[in-house]
Amino acid sequence: MRVPFLLAVLLLAAGCGATTPKAEPAAPPPLNPGDAVPETPPQDAPPVAYIDDQPVTWKAVVDHAMTSRGRELIDKYILWKLRQDRLEELQVRNTPDDLRRRAQLWIDAMEKQVGAEGIQKKLDEMKMTKKDWVERFMASAEFDEHVRSEKAVVYTMLTDASIEIDTVAFTDAQQAEDFAVLAGRTSFVEATERLQSATAVKGRVAYWPRHRFPRGLAPDVIAANPELERKLFTLKKGQTTGVETTAKNILLVIHVVGTHPASTGSYKDNAEKVMAEILRQPPSEEQIRLWMDRLFKSKRIRYEDRYSPGNQGR
Repeated sequence: MRVPFLLAVLLLAAGCGATTPKAEPAAPPPLNPGDAVPETPPQDAPPVAYIDDQPVTWKAVVDHAMTSRGRELIDKYILWKLRQDRLEELQVRNTPDDLRRRAQLWIDAMEKQVGAEGIQKKLDEMKMTKKDWVERFMASAEFDEHVRSEKAVVYTMLTDASIEIDTVAFTDAQQAEDFAVLAGRTSFVEATERLQSATAVKGRVAYWPRHRFPRGLAPDVIAANPELERKLFTLKKGQTTGVETTAKNILLVIHVVGTHPASTGSYKDNAEKVMAEILRQPPSEEQIRLWMDRLFKSKRIRYEDRYSPGNQGR
C-alpha cells in the first residue's frame, strides 16, 4: 500500500504557509562548522487546484481534512506505520517468484468466479495477456506490500497458539442436523465422505478444509460470531461441534483437527512454510484487518486534542 493521499498531504503540509524570511545582515561563521549543512528555508508549496483562478493550497486541504476527520486520518496513519514497522521487524520480503505465484493464484481465483469467457473479456479490455497481467502485478508496489502483509498474518497464524479446523457449511437445517448426528455416531471424516459421495443434497453444501488460526484471527464467517470462536478454543483435538448458526444464517458443523502451541521460530525460519500456506489458502481481507487491529491494540496510543471539534488551534 502506498502512503495514502491524505497522508502525503500531511507530510507535505508541514512546510506550507511559510513566508520568505526577510534579508538579514550576514552573521559571522560559526567557530567550527564541521560537516553541518545549512537548512533550506521552507518554501510555499504550489497550489493543488484553482477555483475561478483562486488558488487552493495544500495547507487549506489539510486543515479542512484534519478539522473534519482528524482522528480518523491520524488512526489511518498509525495503522499504516504499525504495519510498516512490523514488516520491517520481521524482515518480510518478496522474491519475484513469490509475487509471480501469488499473482497467478489471484488471476486463477478470478477465473473460477467469472469463467474463462469472463476472464478473457477482462484481458481484452485491458489489451493484455495473462502473462502481461501477472507482470503488472509484479511491478506494483501496492501488490508487493499486500503480499508482505499476507505473509505477516500467516506467520502470526503459524506461530501463535492456534487451532486447526475442518468445516462443513449448510443452508438446509435438516441436512445440517443429519450430518451432525452422523458425525457423532461415526466420525467427522466418515460423515464428510458420505456427504461428498451423496447423489443429492438439500440446499447448498460447502466443505472448507484446514483453517488454522489463533484467537482473534478466525476465518470471516467465524470471526463474525465471537461466541463461536470462544467455544472452538475450549474444544480438544478430535471434537466436533453441533450445528452452529452464523450471523448470516449459514449453518456450520466444525471439527477440531488439531491444536498447536505457540512457537518462537523466526519469520526467516518459517518463510517457506508461510508462502506455501498463502498459496494453499491466502488470508482474507478481514483477517488482515483483524491482524492490524491487534497491532493497534498492542500499543499505547495517546492523542493530542487539537484536532477534536471545537479545539482547533490549541
